[in-house]
Amino acid sequence: MFAVSDDAAQAIRRFAALPDAPPGANLRIAPSPTRGFLRLSLAAKPHPGDRVHQAGDNLEVFVAEGAAGLLDGKTLHARMDDDGEVRFQLDPLRQ
Repeated sequence: MFAVSDDAAQAIRRFAALPDAPPGANLRIAPSPTRGFLRLSLAAKPHPGDRVHQAGDNLEVFVAEGAAGLLDGKTLHARMDDDGEVRFQLDPLRQ
């Protein structure tokens, strides 16, 4: 189980509303070729084998098979860095 913070949900919605985003886009989290890292992208629908995680009103996160273990017990957050770029990070889930 993992959670999506309000700041991350807002960031996902902003990215999904960009003109080059696929219609109906949601966040997809998949394993990266670099072990222990995740790849985040926008997708209009889940890929075969993805789990669909409800992350709020009209917001879904598609989780690829190999990513679920890295997300377990974590909260996805988003913050803006000093250069104005949005950075996502995982923190332990608060009980």
